[in-house]
Order: sequence, then structure tokens, then C-alpha cells
Amino acid sequence: MTKTETCIKLAEDYADRVARAGRDYDDAYEHYLTRCLKREEKELKDQYKVQGLGKKDGFIISAELM
Repeated sequence: MTKTETCIKLAEDYADRVARAGRDYDDAYEHYLTRCLKREEKELKDQYKVQGLGKKDGFIISAELM
């Protein structure tokens, strides 16, 4: 994942949380995206992992269980 892609995912996550609190999604997204693009890539990737944004939801079904 590139730095820009990481920034986009973090900005989307931030804007989603802000929108649930009743604020404007687009403004929050643009604000956070601008901030992220100024940060170091390693720091962004660490934040991405800590926030659990790379995890997939759902179940893993083993063939042994079928």
C-alpha cells in the first residue's frame, strides 16, 4: 500500500467517526487527508495497523469442519 493509499484509508476512517458524531464528513476527510500527507510513511503505517484498518471482518471456515 502506498503512502497516499494509507492516508486515504486513515482519512476515511476519521471522517466516518466524525460523521457519526454529527459533523461534516467531507470537511473532516479533507482536513485529515491534508494532515496525513505531511506525515512520515512509517508513522502512518503504524497508525493504520494500530487502528486495525487492515483486518478483514468475517469468519474463516476450515475445510475440516465441512
